[in-house]
Amino acid sequence: MNEQKEVLAVKSDTGQALVIETRSGGERTYVLNSNRTMYLHVRQLQVCNEARLIRCGDNEAGVVTATSPYVRGRAELEAGSISVIGDADNRVRTLSIGFHALDDDVRYRREELAQEQGRVPRYTCAAVGFVHRSRATRGADDWFVQCVVLPDTLEAISLAVSCAAMGAMTVGLTLQGIYLDGDSILQSAQADWFLRPNRQSNMVDVPDMAHGDLTLLSFEQALAQSPLEASW
Repeated sequence: MNEQKEVLAVKSDTGQALVIETRSGGERTYVLNSNRTMYLHVRQLQVCNEARLIRCGDNEAGVVTATSPYVRGRAELEAGSISVIGDADNRVRTLSIGFHALDDDVRYRREELAQEQGRVPRYTCAAVGFVHRSRATRGADDWFVQCVVLPDTLEAISLAVSCAAMGAMTVGLTLQGIYLDGDSILQSAQADWFLRPNRQSNMVDVPDMAHGDLTLLSFEQALAQSPLEASW
């Protein structure tokens, strides 16, 4: 049997504020707030490898498989929770997190674009999103953070994790496309975070991701007499 997809009832969307109809028939307003920083405490760090295809030449025979390292872990929000607007039952505080190296081609394109626009190139970026697992796959819903950093930064993180020199990390993100409950603006330091349901369909199960920058990357040194923490 197919799962029923829940569609949010949107009454208005000004681009800065989203007004929805609640299940009780009332109204609730959510507002964008790109000035607030999302702080995450990251643990359970481990170095992994992912396969990627590299094209050597112009034909299919020139495509080879290579591996590149990345670091993954579990991140906990310093304040508040995160959920999708209209789906309060799916509120969480813990997300999976991954750190990947900036691709050289992407780096060169960003540098060229920044030079054309007279701006400083942006080498780091982040995205926060949600993947809904259907009953057929029997997997848990996954809240995730994807961070892209310079290769030298990823190498430093990987080395610190591999030799158990890093006990934890604190990550700060400023995000576009992240919402606050309109009633919580004055208490924004502790307010919850919300993603917008899909902009085209308003489906709650496939919300829009929030994109932005890394504004803080702080390492916590592991205790000399104890192993790297495996869990909270």
